[in-house]
Amino acid sequence: MNIPQGYKQTELGVIPEEWEVVKLGNLGVTYTGLSGKKKGDFGWGSAKYIPFLNILNNPQIDIDDLEYVNIMLNEVQNAVQKGDLFFNTSSETPEEVGMCSVLTDKIENTYLNSFCFGYRLFDNNGAIGVFLSYYFRSAVGRTLMSVLAQGATRYNLAKTTFLESTIALPPIAEQWRIAGALSDVDALIATLDKKIAKKRLIKQGAMQQLLTGKKRLPGFSEKWVFKKLGEIARIKTGKRNGEEQVKNGKYPFFVRSNVVARIDSYSFDGEAILVPGEGGIGAIFHYVNGKFDYHQRVYKISDFADAIYGKYVYYYMQRYFGEYALSLSVKATVDSLRLPTFEEFSIVLPNNIEEQQAIATILSDMDKKIADLEARRDKYKLIKSGMMQKLLTGQIRLVKPLAPIIPLETPDAQIREIPLQTHVVTGHIVNALYQSSGWGRTKLQKTLHLVGYHCQLDFGNDYIRNTAGPDDQAMMNHIDSKFKQYRHVRIEVKKENGKTRYNYIPTAMIDELEQVYETYPQTIRHAVDSLINKIKKMDLACAEIVSTLYAVWNNRIIKGEPISDDLLLEDFYAWSKHKLDFSPDQVLCELNYMRKEEIIPIGWGKYIDKK
Repeated sequence: MNIPQGYKQTELGVIPEEWEVVKLGNLGVTYTGLSGKKKGDFGWGSAKYIPFLNILNNPQIDIDDLEYVNIMLNEVQNAVQKGDLFFNTSSETPEEVGMCSVLTDKIENTYLNSFCFGYRLFDNNGAIGVFLSYYFRSAVGRTLMSVLAQGATRYNLAKTTFLESTIALPPIAEQWRIAGALSDVDALIATLDKKIAKKRLIKQGAMQQLLTGKKRLPGFSEKWVFKKLGEIARIKTGKRNGEEQVKNGKYPFFVRSNVVARIDSYSFDGEAILVPGEGGIGAIFHYVNGKFDYHQRVYKISDFADAIYGKYVYYYMQRYFGEYALSLSVKATVDSLRLPTFEEFSIVLPNNIEEQQAIATILSDMDKKIADLEARRDKYKLIKSGMMQKLLTGQIRLVKPLAPIIPLETPDAQIREIPLQTHVVTGHIVNALYQSSGWGRTKLQKTLHLVGYHCQLDFGNDYIRNTAGPDDQAMMNHIDSKFKQYRHVRIEVKKENGKTRYNYIPTAMIDELEQVYETYPQTIRHAVDSLINKIKKMDLACAEIVSTLYAVWNNRIIKGEPISDDLLLEDFYAWSKHKLDFSPDQVLCELNYMRKEEIIPIGWGKYIDKK
């Protein structure tokens, strides 16, 4: 077998060299959904749960589609967390078992449906929940789940076999890129779905007005009349069986479905409405004008009387026939329809066929706009399907992967492993600020502190109080080591007046980090970039004052202590003796600047204390 350069053979097939085959049990743990609940516990209460269909239909959980459940005090149930993945455990078909969705929002007091299980990733395990959600919904992921599904009439997914399974996992930077690209397509599809839904509502409203005469079109004033369908058209069923359809047949073949099949024969040539006699009662209507054939349980409505416009009848039936058929049944659904049901259906319509045509034309134009949007949406769904197949198998690479994160040859207690996003955001900060006033290691660390705490990003930091403000030397040493290893940033070391100074300058390879940064959610990038632009205007002294003020202010919020200008000044000067170099006027000026620019803490992150 000829393996392309840059790829390798594994038990999962040929994958990129940078990708790893990993066991799911090494990435996270599973937990059960709601247990011990009765029917009466659902539909009320202060807690919420994620319904089965929310998982089945969405790669990312729709937090607007949650339902209520009553959870008693001291009741032991597994609450969901941001980043968790969810799988349905059972279905009548193996294709629908193990459909996956990820929770990308932080929600409180929320649980998981009983017929599902959760999968919680370990911290810093090299996997991203959004990427995994797409992976498990892709063709390769669905194949895996079909293999794992056990059963004869009903198929089930066991958590133990799930955790023993393996997947091909790209480097985390590539996961972000892939997830970002697929999320962009999903966002486009969702936008089109919303437009389609809006257009359909508009059409429903128009049908309600136009098909009842409540709204008359200009130039028409004649009275409307009631007619029974049997009076104005001929109604009969077909003679064909479903087995007679041909994959690439010459003519449309109307069966008991929204999907129009094909066949090589035709039994009618002309204008007609086709309605199934069973299955999808009141929901399936076809209009055709030409050669076609139809199933023996499909009713053809054709040969319309004079002064009757067939397409007007089609729209009237589309709007009102389902309600009429249901009104004749004592059940909530209708199993099948008989000829008299069609013949006795009353239609209200204008006497003037030109008014019928005008109404039908308006509704037909609406249908065309909806169909155009649906075609665009379906096109993007096909694009997404192709993207998933190629991206999630490594056939197409979106980014040149970062070099793998490896342990240093000589482990140092002063160097601590940190999340990849710290490396990415730090590189972005360097690229944005390296020419700003007072640039160097101190300003970089103050910027990292402000960006991390203010934008609520976990950088893996463990700050302590130091002269210039919040300080984490172990984190900075790790950042330095990675910059040297990956060569995204050049670090210049200079001796000035007996002191060592570090300058951080981006190299041409910084584009690798910027590409990864661009895959982060837009809301995060906007918050980070907005704050960086404010810090860009600060000199080193200003950055130090603002960073320290932010820390003491945040500390008070965390502890629930009172806040005032005098108390913040007191804490500022108690931080270290070095703070006496700044006058109260300077400090208060920067405090006012923080309020003006909305650089205000909310109590997020760790309390910063002395060693």
